[in-house]
Amino acid sequence: MKKIILLLLSTFMLFSCAKKAEESKSVSGEFTGESTGFNGPIKLKTTITDNKIEKIEFIENYESFGVQRAINIITNEIIEQQSINLDVVTGATFATRGILSAVEKSLTEAGLDLEKYNTKYSRGELDSQKYEADVVVIGAGGAGMSAAVTAAQNGSKVIVIEKLGITGGSTIFSGGAYNAADTTRGQLTEMTDKNIAAINKLLEKEPNDEYEKKLQSDVKSQLEKHISEGNKWLFDSKELHALQTYSGGDYQGNPELIDVMVNNALDGVDWLESVGAKWEEKLGSATGSLWQRSHYGIKGEFPNGAPEILPAEKYIAENDNIELHLYTKAVKLVVEDGKIVGVKADNKGKEIEYSTKSVVIATGGFGANVEMREKYNEQWDNLGVGIGCSNQNPSAQGEGIILAEEVGANLVDMGLIQLHPNGEVGTGMMMGQPHTSGLNRIFVNNNGDRFVAEDSRRDVLVNAIYAQPEGNMWIIADGNRYPEGDDLIANYVTLNKTFKADTVEELAKMIGVNPENLQASIDAYNEVVDGKEDEFGLKTFDKKLGVAPFYAAKRIPTVHHTMGGIQINTNAEVLNTNGEVIKGLYAAGEVTGDIHGANRLGGNAIVDIVVFGRIAGQSASEYSK
Repeated sequence: MKKIILLLLSTFMLFSCAKKAEESKSVSGEFTGESTGFNGPIKLKTTITDNKIEKIEFIENYESFGVQRAINIITNEIIEQQSINLDVVTGATFATRGILSAVEKSLTEAGLDLEKYNTKYSRGELDSQKYEADVVVIGAGGAGMSAAVTAAQNGSKVIVIEKLGITGGSTIFSGGAYNAADTTRGQLTEMTDKNIAAINKLLEKEPNDEYEKKLQSDVKSQLEKHISEGNKWLFDSKELHALQTYSGGDYQGNPELIDVMVNNALDGVDWLESVGAKWEEKLGSATGSLWQRSHYGIKGEFPNGAPEILPAEKYIAENDNIELHLYTKAVKLVVEDGKIVGVKADNKGKEIEYSTKSVVIATGGFGANVEMREKYNEQWDNLGVGIGCSNQNPSAQGEGIILAEEVGANLVDMGLIQLHPNGEVGTGMMMGQPHTSGLNRIFVNNNGDRFVAEDSRRDVLVNAIYAQPEGNMWIIADGNRYPEGDDLIANYVTLNKTFKADTVEELAKMIGVNPENLQASIDAYNEVVDGKEDEFGLKTFDKKLGVAPFYAAKRIPTVHHTMGGIQINTNAEVLNTNGEVIKGLYAAGEVTGDIHGANRLGGNAIVDIVVFGRIAGQSASEYSK
C-alpha cells in the first residue's frame, strides 16, 4: 500500500513539475495574426520577448486615417496593459475589434496561455461626477475643436465632451476641402476663357434680390480690374465666393451668415496654420465647389479633415485650461432663470454634471438618423435605410439638435438634405479612390457615356446619376492623377473596390461597359481640354486622360450633409422660436442651419465649422467673463 502511495505521489510531483515547467516556458519571437476590420482584412505581426508583448506591426491594414488613430490607441494599450481584454474604441468599433482578434491569434500561434493576457482594462472613465468650467463644448469634431481652442486661447477654462472614444467626428472622415478666396495660392492656377465665361454667366443673370445684385456689381468691378492689370492667374474674391454660395444654395441661405463665413474664411486657414496645420501650395476643387478655391492639408501629414483636428488635439495636450472628456454623452441642458448653466451627461453609465457659464453645441448633423431624415425630408423620393450615409454614423444622429430644441431653440431648413455622388456601393462611405473631387477624371454611365459636367453642383450630379441606367456611375481616371505605385489608390485596388488596367479597352471589359463608348468619352473630354466647348458645360479641368494605368470605381448617391438645424445669429448665439437669444447657448457647424440654403457647395462645410466654431468659442468665452 505504501509503495502505491509513493508511486502516486511521485507521479503527481512529476506532473506538477512538468506543468510548472510548461507554465514558466519563455517564448520569444515574431508571430502573426489575421482578422477583419471595417475597411478590409487586417494582418499583423506581434513581437514577443520572454512572454511580453513588445511590438505590434501591421502587414496589411486598409483602414482610413480617421480610424488609424483609434488603432494606435488600441495597440498602445495592448502593449501597456499586456492584455487583449480591452474595450473597443467607439467610433472605430470594427477596426479595433479586428485588432484585438488578430493579436489574440498571434498569441495563440506563439503557444501562450491567453488567460495571462486577459486582465480587464476600461478606458475613459471619469474620476469625478461633477465638473466646473467657463465653457463646455459638446462635440469634438471640427466645429467643437475650433470653438474649444479659441475659447481657451481667450483665457477661458474649457471642457470638451465627446461621446465617442476618439476626436474628429465626421470631420476627420471628410474629404477635408476648405474653401477660401486666396489670391496668393490662386496665382499658381491659370485662368481660362471658360473660367471667365462661368463668372460672366453669374453676372449676366437677372439678380434674385438686392443682395445678389450688390455681389454681381462688386464681382464685375473686381474681375475687370484683375484682367486690366494683366493678371493671367485664376481670379477669386470673397464676393465671388458669396455669390456662388448664395445662388448655388437656391437663394435660401441667410446673406448675413454667408457674409460672415466668406469674410472670415481665409483668416481660418491662417489660424489653423498658426496652431500647427500645413496646407498644400496649390488650390483644389471639391466636388460641387463651383470654383477652384479648396484648400487641402499637405499630403501625408494632414490628410482628409486632419488640419481641423490634429492641431487641436495637440493644443489640448499642451495647455492646462482645456481638457477633453471622451466616452461622455450630453443628455440634457440645464436651464436656470432662462439661462443655460450646465450640462448633464453620461460617462459609461455614470451620471456626470457640468456647471458652466456657457455651452457650445457642435454635434454635427442628422444624416445617419434615418428616422429624422425621413421625418424632415422635402427633396428626395426616398431617404430610408437603403440609402447610405457618408459621415461617421455615430456622429451624425442629430442629438445636439434635439438637445437644443428641448430648451426652446428654433430649427430652420430641416427639410434640406444633401446627397453626394461619391457613395461607395454597400456602405455609403465616400473616402474611396478615384474620388469625384479634383480634376483629371470623368464620369460615365453603364454604357460608357459621359452624361454630366463633372464640376456641377452636387444636387445636379446626383439627379443626373439617378437618371442613368441602374442609377449609378463609374469614375474614370488615369496615371496623370494616380501614377503607378500611388499608395492612395493601391489599397482600393487590392480590396477589389477599384479596377485597374493598362488600356482603356481592358478597363472597359473589366467594368462591363462598351469599350468604344468609353474611348469616345475620353476623346471628347480631351478635346475639351484642348479648347473645344463641352456639350455638358464642363469648365474646370487640367490634363488629358490617356496615361496608363487606367482606373474605374462604381459610385452611387449617399446622404452627405443636412443643411438644416439650430438657428443662430452672426455671433453663433442660438435663437429661440421667438427669434430671441437663448443666453449662454451657442452652436456651430452642421448642427446649425440657415447658411447653405438648399445645396451646400463642396468645400463649404469645413470653412463653416472653422469660422463659426471660432466665433462660437469667442462669443461663449466673452459671455463667461
